[in-house]
Amino acid sequence: MPLTDEQMDESTPLFVEQLQTKFTNTDTGYIVDNVTRNPVWCLSVSAFESWFSELESALNQTLGRRLAHAAAESEEWYWGMAPAFPKSWFSQQKKRISLVNADWNLRGMGQIDLLESADGRSTIIIANRANSAVAAGMGNAAWECIEEQRFRFQWSDRGVGETVVELTPDKRPIPSPKNSAVPWPNNAGIACSDERNYHRARHEMDGMWTVEGNRVMMLFQDAIIRFEQLTLPYLAKTERSSDSRTEWVNIDSHDQVVLWDSMAEAARKQFLASGALVLIATKEHWMDVASRHLSMEGLGCVEHASSIDDNGGVELTLPAAIHPAIVVGRLLGCWERAEGRAAKATWESTSKSHRIVLQSRREIA
Repeated sequence: MPLTDEQMDESTPLFVEQLQTKFTNTDTGYIVDNVTRNPVWCLSVSAFESWFSELESALNQTLGRRLAHAAAESEEWYWGMAPAFPKSWFSQQKKRISLVNADWNLRGMGQIDLLESADGRSTIIIANRANSAVAAGMGNAAWECIEEQRFRFQWSDRGVGETVVELTPDKRPIPSPKNSAVPWPNNAGIACSDERNYHRARHEMDGMWTVEGNRVMMLFQDAIIRFEQLTLPYLAKTERSSDSRTEWVNIDSHDQVVLWDSMAEAARKQFLASGALVLIATKEHWMDVASRHLSMEGLGCVEHASSIDDNGGVELTLPAAIHPAIVVGRLLGCWERAEGRAAKATWESTSKSHRIVLQSRREIA
């Protein structure tokens, strides 16, 4: 019998159908949540943690607390957009927990439960959690929605896929989060049937599913933007590298340039560490590369590519990007994997699209 390299379909069909009901794929390379219409980054937990670790290293800062608070704000915003929680004389808390867990099951974010409650304080556990900081923030926000009151929170990681969150009542008047503005072209596009990672989903247990053996999580663009907003105030004293490989046209804020440099560098390093293979013979191949390494995760797509030199330089046009820095970093990694040498990138945007130029970092004699 001939040998083939076809992938074996190990997906769970009924679960995939549920994911297809919750999420819509669009022709701009997005995966859109049908509750909020917010784009979602569908990536492996190990890839996210690798990217986040590289980001902390690039900035020389610990960012877990800011990630947790961004996740908390985003989760509260999410449930504010969703249908109202059930109100009942009997088992109201239990019914609301069940509703949250059904939603988290599809997002790959684990399962929430109450461990103990006394004197207004509560201890909750997120089992089968994806990322600990994200789980803590989401758990706090979800519990605030379930109990309809504010809490301060701190968390600890048991190291066995469980995050324990200690909640203390907070009497401060804290307003509900508003929509996060997207300051770059963010064309959601129209629904399409193109394949995404979650079409291969295998449901492993409550709150956890995999794609080809890798644990997957669904991270909202809203959470990424809130994380950026919470991180920027701490970067005023962080120097930008004198040999940066990225240029952000019309981004004048020093803090934002430093953060975007670091986010892109983290995305580049994470992609190269993954060992993914990229083959590019002509400029048209960039559309296929983007489909595989951007659109499959909901990061965006390339709609046009043109050569700018004889050394692999290319100009790409994208109608949307879940975050420019993450997309630029991923494309830098793709270029370096294909060309076998260091690259640099220039990003700029118009009212309708992103323009990204990739070329050799060093001039070739």
